Amino acid sequence: MTSSAALTEIRKRHYALEALPDTIVIPVLGEIRREQVVKPIEDATLDDIAFALLGVEAEFSAVGDRLHALRKLYGLARQAGARGSECALDVATRDAGVR
Repeated sequence: MTSSAALTEIRKRHYALEALPDTIVIPVLGEIRREQVVKPIEDATLDDIAFALLGVEAEFSAVGDRLHALRKLYGLARQAGARGSECALDVATRDAGVR
């Protein structure tokens, strides 16, 4: 079975692997690796995947932080009585006494 066929097959057999990417990005790793590496998933070692996970987890964390911050701003503005057409930041800071 070719690598491409194996990838297609594992995606079909395991629903959790449907989103398995064709390539992984191995981030810069300090003194170990000074450049980002993009590698086909078929060639990835377990260590490659572990390092790629570090990069994906950092991205996921950043998205989560933005999501929570936006939700908090939305909630503060709504609690302060903001309407849909008002600037959320203005209302939230006005209510908190922040300028």
